[in-house]
Amino acid sequence: MVRIYFLVAALVAAAAVWAVFAWPRGEPAPPDAGAVVVRPADPPTASPEPSVLPGPAASSPPPRAAIETAILASMADPHAELRAVVVRRDAPQIACGEKRTGRDPVFRRFVWLGHLKMLATDDGAVDFGKIAAVCREGRPVP
Repeated sequence: MVRIYFLVAALVAAAAVWAVFAWPRGEPAPPDAGAVVVRPADPPTASPEPSVLPGPAASSPPPRAAIETAILASMADPHAELRAVVVRRDAPQIACGEKRTGRDPVFRRFVWLGHLKMLATDDGAVDFGKIAAVCREGRPVP
């Protein structure tokens, strides 16, 4: 009985060794596998005739920047106006400027945080200065 166990164990071991050597191997990786290839960009082709862009018609108002349109949409006041709107270069979702609404005819400072969907208006409180600090370039974004 012990001989049968040794015989079965030897056959299993032999099959395992055979499987290791007979197992198909994958394709060898080419020597440049994983290398980054940098190719020069195609030079821009010059058009033979310069194109003329049509200017805006005198009767139509100039198009608003997308950020100003988003700010006005968040106020939901058709009589609202913006002026001196500045968008942070390092955080384009933050805009600061002055706004006037139909109910408040005085221009007041505002901070718009687009990623938070928040519009803060200067009401004269000290806390607005803390919020307005995000308008300065390089300050951390909330």
